[in-house]
Amino acid sequence: MKFQADKKHVSVTGRTIYREGIRYLGYSATSISFKFVGTKATAEIVSDASKHTEKERAWIAIYYGQDRDPAKRLRLEQDRQTIVLFETQQTTEQQITIVKYSEAEYAACGIVSIEITDEVNPGEEILLSPPVHKKRQIEFFGDSITCGYGVEGDVSDEIFDTADENPAKSYSLLTAELLDAEPNLVSWNGKGVITAYIGEEEDAQIDDSWLMPMLYEYTDAGLERDYFANEQSDWETWNFEEYKPQLVVIYLGTNDASYTRDIPDRQKQFKDAYVKLLHQVHEHNPNAAIITTIGAMDQRLNTVIDAATACFAKVTPDCTIRYVQLPLQDEADGLGTYWHPTEKTNRKCARLIADAAKEMLQW
Repeated sequence: MKFQADKKHVSVTGRTIYREGIRYLGYSATSISFKFVGTKATAEIVSDASKHTEKERAWIAIYYGQDRDPAKRLRLEQDRQTIVLFETQQTTEQQITIVKYSEAEYAACGIVSIEITDEVNPGEEILLSPPVHKKRQIEFFGDSITCGYGVEGDVSDEIFDTADENPAKSYSLLTAELLDAEPNLVSWNGKGVITAYIGEEEDAQIDDSWLMPMLYEYTDAGLERDYFANEQSDWETWNFEEYKPQLVVIYLGTNDASYTRDIPDRQKQFKDAYVKLLHQVHEHNPNAAIITTIGAMDQRLNTVIDAATACFAKVTPDCTIRYVQLPLQDEADGLGTYWHPTEKTNRKCARLIADAAKEMLQW
C-alpha cells in the first residue's frame, strides 16, 4: 500500500509545506508519524543534496513507537531516493516517526510517498489511524541554540557539519520532553530580532536582510526562497489557527548582541524591537503564555530583554509572561561547534524553563 504524507494518513508536527502531494520538512524537528501493521515500510524522499556540500546536506532521524532515541539517523545524499524505514521478519504493529534533524538553512527534505507491505501475509498490510497529538503544545521561537546547532560537535571544529546538529539535544525538545508537550520550532541559525550575527569587528554593519520577526509570518520562508525559488509575494503565510500553543518560548538576542554590544542607543533599538516582537507573538497567540529567555552563550542583552518583557507585561495585562535568566555555559560542560552549548548545558537550561512553565501554567 502506497500513500502520501497528507493529514488523512499521517500526523504532522511543526510548520511544514504540503505542495503537489509532497510533505516538506524544513525547520528543525518538523516530523510526520504513522502507524501500520505489516513487515516493512519505505519512504521516497526528495532533497536538493546536489546543490549542497556533504557537510550541508539534510539529516533525518527515524523513531519507532515511543522510543526516546532514534533507530536510524540518515544523511540525504541524493536528490531522490527510497529509504527503508522499518523491516522485520514477523507481521507487527508499529508507529514510525520521521524527524528533520538538520535546520532550515541547509538542504531540504520532502516526503513524496510512503509504502507499507506485509511479506508474511501479502496484501494484508493495514494503515492505522494517525497518532494523536499531545494535549500540551509549545512553540519555540529562536536561533541556532533552539535548533541544536553544533550540539554534537566540538569547539575545535573549523567547519560546521549538519551531522553534528541534533534538536533532540537542544533545550527546546528537552523542555518539551520534561513537560510531555508537542514542540513546534521556528528557528534559524545566526538570525536575530534587529540583525543577524555580524561578528565582533568594530566597523561591522547591521545585517537586517533576514530576521526572525519576518520569518515568523510564513510557514517556511527558507523552503520558499531556497528550494522553490519563489518571490516573497508568493510565499505561503502561516495559518496560526493550525497550531495553538499554550506556551511560546522565545530565545532570541544572542546574534543581536554582536551589534548592540554595550552601546546604549543600540540596546534601546533592540529593546523597542523586542517589545514589538512580543506584541506580534501575542497577537497571533492570544491565549498562550510567553517565556522570554537568554544567557547560555552571551549575556550582554540579559537585562535589556528582562526590561523589554516588563514593559510588554505592563501594557498587556491579559498575557501571562515571564523572563527566565539562563546561566552562562561552563567550559567544564563542554563547548559545541563555534562555542554552541552542549547537551549538558541545554539540559540545565531546559530544567529552568520547564520549572517556570510548570509554575505559570500549573502543569
